[in-house]
This record gives sequence, C-alpha cells and structure tokens, in this order.
Amino acid sequence: MPNPYKIISLVLIAAFSLGAVTLMPPRVEEPDATRAPTLGVLYAAPVERAETHVLRPGQTLSTVLSQARITGQEMADLLMGIREHMDPRRLPAGSEVTIRRWSRDDQPRGVDVRLDADRTVRLMKADFGWNGRIVITPTEIDTVYSGGTINAGRTTLYETIVFDPASKLKPSDRPQLVVALAGIYEYKLDFNREIQVGDSYRVVYERESRPDGSARSMKIIAAEIVSRGTSYPAIWFDEAADAEGYYDGEARPLRNGFSKYPVDYARVTSSYNPRRYHPVLGVYRAHQGTDFGGATGTPVKVTANGTVTFAGTNGGYGRVIDVRHINGYTTRYAHLSRFATGIRAGAKVTQKDVIGYIGATGLATAPHLHYELRKNGRAVNAMQEKLPEAPQLPARLREQYMALAPERSALLDRVTVPGSQLAETKAAEAGTTRAVDET
Repeated sequence: MPNPYKIISLVLIAAFSLGAVTLMPPRVEEPDATRAPTLGVLYAAPVERAETHVLRPGQTLSTVLSQARITGQEMADLLMGIREHMDPRRLPAGSEVTIRRWSRDDQPRGVDVRLDADRTVRLMKADFGWNGRIVITPTEIDTVYSGGTINAGRTTLYETIVFDPASKLKPSDRPQLVVALAGIYEYKLDFNREIQVGDSYRVVYERESRPDGSARSMKIIAAEIVSRGTSYPAIWFDEAADAEGYYDGEARPLRNGFSKYPVDYARVTSSYNPRRYHPVLGVYRAHQGTDFGGATGTPVKVTANGTVTFAGTNGGYGRVIDVRHINGYTTRYAHLSRFATGIRAGAKVTQKDVIGYIGATGLATAPHLHYELRKNGRAVNAMQEKLPEAPQLPARLREQYMALAPERSALLDRVTVPGSQLAETKAAEAGTTRAVDET
C-alpha cells in the first residue's frame, strides 16, 4: 500500500512548481536597438515650385506674365479671371505676382496677385480657364506693452517712438502708434510744443498682427503720458455705444467738443498771428488761422459736429469748406485739393469725418491746410481757445467705468520706462496664444 504522506508531498510540490511557473514568466531578452535594421532617407519631391515677380515702374501685369512664359490664350483667360476681382491695369509698381508651377511638367498651376498687405487674388488653373478668389491675410490679436522717455537726442514723442533702436515694432507701424496717441491726447496736450525732455509715456494696446509682424489695426486700451511732472491717464471704455471713448481716472472724457487738429499729427507751419508777412502777396497782414503742412491728398477731418454751410471756391482760399457748430462757433478749411464725397452745403458732419483733402489751391506756395476757428464771426486762436467740453459719462455707466478703470490702469504697471515686456496674444481665428515684445 502506497505511503499516503509521500503522495501528498508529491502533489504539493507539483502544485507549487506550477504556481511558480505561472507567477514568474520566462525572461525574454530585450532586442538591441543598435542592431535593428534602418531604412534609408526618403525624399519626397515638392509638388510645385514658385517664382515671385515684382512689378517695376512702367511695367504691366501682362508684361510680367509674358516674362513668366504665360502667353496667348492662357494669358487672356488668366486676365479674365483677375478682372472679376480687380482691374489689372491699376496694379501699382511694387506689387508681387507669384507664379506656381507643377514640378512634373513645369506647367502653371496657380497665380497669386497681391493687392495689398491684407488681400491677395489667388487663381487656380481649371479645366476651362482660371478660377479666382480673394484670400485675406490671417491675423493674430496681440496685446503689446510699450514705454519710453523723451531724451535729449529725441525731443518729440514722434522721434522717441519712431526712431527707437530697441523697438521690436516694425518701423512701418510705429507712426501708426504715434497717430493713435496723438488722437487721444490732442485735447489735453500739444505734442508739437508741450512735450519736453524728461517726459515719458506708457501704453498698452491691442493690434491685429499679420504673419510678417506688421499691424493691420491697433486699439489703445490704456495709456499714460507724464509731461512736466503731471500725469495724463487715458482708459478706453466701450461698454456702451453712446459713451465710447477715452476717460481719465475720474471718469472725465479726454476729448472736447472740438478737436485741435483737423489733420492727423500734422506739423504746424504757420500759427495764428495778427501781423504776419504774406509770402505770396508780399505784405504784412493778419493770419487768422493755423496752417498745417502735409502732402497733397492728405485727409482733412472736421473738428466738431456741425453743418456744412459752404463748399466751393473762394478767392485766395481756393477750394474751401465752412462748417457751422454749436455755441456760435464756425470753422474753415482752405486750399483743399478736393472735397470728400457728399460734402456740400447743408450736409451734416460728425467730428473726425473726412471732409476734404490737403492741396495748394488759391494763394498757396505749397500744399497745406489753412484752418480757421471763429466765435460769433470773430477769428480766434484755435490752439489757445477754451473750447466746449464733450458730454460727460452718463451716470448709469459711471459705476461700471470706475470698476473697469483700475483693471486697465494696472496693465500699465507692467511697462518699465525705458524697457520692454512681453504680452500674451491670440490668433484672431484659431484662438491660439503667443507672445510679442515691443519697446
């Protein structure tokens, strides 16, 4: 008879061995990555190649297409496709024309005609002719912080911003920032006379930034100019359509009922003077206005709400516009090259509307705007007259503004003067974020 203890011992040993095999799987040797086979470099040839041509003065689009070997019926079909979006004869010198060709046979695949920084006509070869559409340049919304101090070498705000070697803002966009600041502070500060060495500025603004870094548009949301020790804050408020504008820390509007400047950040070439030598007539006579220099065609803006009483030619004034305003005030805009569309006697105009364009008509030696301000028919100095104030912020919005103002003012604390800072930005369409620096 078998020994029962021996049998039980063998069963337990077998069970333990089976469990050990189950719990401890066999060791598998890891492969050596250095011995693994590798594939050779794969090269995918580009589907197309592109060539860009720039229109030179006197050149036409047809000439450029011909040089790019697009001729005959192909050119005729292409020009027909372009005409659906623009007149190819009006394409200015400097315009870029990009020809895209198939790599396989060098035949034209597409043509891009850049109209301006924001629009491109894109044409694609179809079975019959060319199909075209307008492509809008994508933008991102940047929030940019900037600051600076007026130094001895640069004695104006314009020079400080435009010629700042440390600025990362594109040179072509810097004057745009100066114009925006001048438009805000024109009622409080004379940028031509009141800014001096030691004054400083801080500004936070949003801009639509193109892929090349240039700005399509910008909106200042908070700013401060310190001039001769006095702080001039400006906060943008747009929570109500009837109260949009810039206000100070006490909710007082920065603008007046009249603006000082009918031309954006223009230089004063001749001031109001009761006895000035007239360069054309050669005699001393009263100069009852202020002259602003500018190139022919520069827009002229009405300085206050009002009604046009005259738009025509008036002797030595040349082409002139007269506007009647509240409280007995009238303004005159003379030596214009032309009038804006719709400007005629009886037309209603709103402050900052473009009413005409700088010229040299009448008794003028060079293109400029002669601007007059009159009170009850008597000429006054527009740069010194105490003008009517703009409407105050409605009481129903004051509490809302006073809650918003500290938040936007706090953004200015992130600006070092002088210095530079990074601001978060986002794509206008996609909502992604990045950082942009400007000083």
